[in-house]
Amino acid sequence: MELRHLKYFIAVAEELHFGRAAQRLQMAQPPLSQQIKQLENELDVLLFSRTKQRVELTSAGEVFLKRAYEILNRVHLACEEASSIARGESGQLILAFTGSIAFELLPLLLRRFQEQYPNINIVLRQLSSTEQMKALHDSSIHVGLLNLPIENGSFHVEMLREEPFIVALPKTHRLAVKTEPIDVSLLANEQFIMTPRKAGESYYDAIISLCQHAGFSPKKTQEALELHTALSFVASGIGIALLPSSIQFVKNDDIVYLQLKKSYTTCKIGAAWSKKETSPVVHSFISFLHEATI
Repeated sequence: MELRHLKYFIAVAEELHFGRAAQRLQMAQPPLSQQIKQLENELDVLLFSRTKQRVELTSAGEVFLKRAYEILNRVHLACEEASSIARGESGQLILAFTGSIAFELLPLLLRRFQEQYPNINIVLRQLSSTEQMKALHDSSIHVGLLNLPIENGSFHVEMLREEPFIVALPKTHRLAVKTEPIDVSLLANEQFIMTPRKAGESYYDAIISLCQHAGFSPKKTQEALELHTALSFVASGIGIALLPSSIQFVKNDDIVYLQLKKSYTTCKIGAAWSKKETSPVVHSFISFLHEATI
C-alpha cells in the first residue's frame, strides 16, 4: 500500500462518485477504479458498495476513511516538522552562559529570540568561560555566551557587547557616600573579591589590567566562582568587587554601586560556536545575533 492509494480512496469516499473523484485527481476513471480495487484486494475488505446508480462506503470503508485521514495528517505533520527543523525554525538549542551576562543581556536575548523562533526549545547551562570552551570542544553545547577574548582557532566568535566595569561597595564603606564617578586609584588599598582566573582568564585579566593601569595590583581577600556570591561577600563587608555594569540590575540594600571615572578595560561579551557546527537551529541563532540590537 502506498500513500497515493489512501489519497485515491479519500477522493472517492468524499465524492461517492468515481467520475468526479477522477476529475478531482486529474486522472482517468478506469485507472482510478483499478487502484481502488487493488486496495480492496490487498486489504481483503470491501470498502465501497457499488451499484449503477450510486457508490456508498461500507462499514469497513467508514472506519478506513477515518484512519486514512489520520495517517495523511500525520504524514503532513511529519513533513512540516522536518521542513521546519531543516529551516532552523524548530528543534533544540543548548546555550551556555556565564554569570556576568545573566542579569541583563541573557534575558533580553532569550525574550527576543523566542519571539522570533517560538518553536525552538532552549536548554540553558551556566558555565564559566573556561568550561564553555571545553563544552564546545566536546559538542555538549551548541553556543557559548562568554567573556572575550578567547584564543581557539576551532571556534567562530561574535562580539556582542562591551560594558564598563563598576565597583560594588558595602553601604558602610567610606566611599559609599560618593555620588560622582570615582578614580580607580582610590581602590588601591582595598580588599578585592575576585573570580579565580581558571574560571575565566579574560575576565580575570581585564580586572587586573584595569587596576594596573591605575598604578596598583589588587589585593585579593576572597574568591567567588559566581557573581551572586561576590555580591554576597560585598554585602557582608568582606571586601569590594569590580564587576560589569549590568550587575546593577541586582538590587541589594547593603550594596552601593559606583561608576569609575576612567575605565581602561571593558568587559567584553561574545558568542562562540564550533566551526564544524552544522545545526540549522544554531545558524538561526547566530543570524539572530547578527541582526539583534543589544
